[in-house]
Amino acid sequence: MKEKLLTEFIGTFFLFLIISLSAVAGNAGSLAPLAIGIGLTGLIFASGHRSAAHFNPAVTLAFFVSKNQAAKEVLPYILVAFLGALLAALLAQQIQGDSLSMIQAEQLSFHHSENFALLPALLSEFAFTFALIWVILNVALARGTANNGFYGIAIGFTVATGAFSVGSISGASFNPAVNIGLFMHHVIDLKLLIAYTLVQIFAAIVAAVIFRQLETE
Repeated sequence: MKEKLLTEFIGTFFLFLIISLSAVAGNAGSLAPLAIGIGLTGLIFASGHRSAAHFNPAVTLAFFVSKNQAAKEVLPYILVAFLGALLAALLAQQIQGDSLSMIQAEQLSFHHSENFALLPALLSEFAFTFALIWVILNVALARGTANNGFYGIAIGFTVATGAFSVGSISGASFNPAVNIGLFMHHVIDLKLLIAYTLVQIFAAIVAAVIFRQLETE
């Protein structure tokens, strides 16, 4: 259990550190989604054999709902994911210094600008969280794709595609732990953090229920 939790912490930490520096700080420019997807792919291949490489509380819940995660592991997995994202946000602030603080001040208006609309943002988070969970369950757990060597690429590409598609609409979180980090960077406020998290959890449960039904037929 300790090995799994440490692996999940490290994976979530570096996932959000990549998000912070490439996307929030803007170091990767328009290629930030690609940087995130490639980084996630590497982290998944490095960690999948130890912890299943969730790095996302929504994934943990989906594994549990689909009966692929022990109940006693759910809360610890979720807590270390939140901790990893939180500490990554703090480290990113130290790395970027004043430049990230200036970006954060600008980001405060993200969810209040005339270009931001709550319903499209929530629909975007639901759709691509569902897509992400659906891909993860089918490449990591489905009988028909057992022991494949492409699962990390499939998951990383899905995240990158989602970020390219709706990054300007919702911020492309798809992950309650990422929500915590984005809140720390003032990209989203508390109300949006809660709304995104609820939508992501709902999307994960729906995807897991459908997956479980198809796998048992």
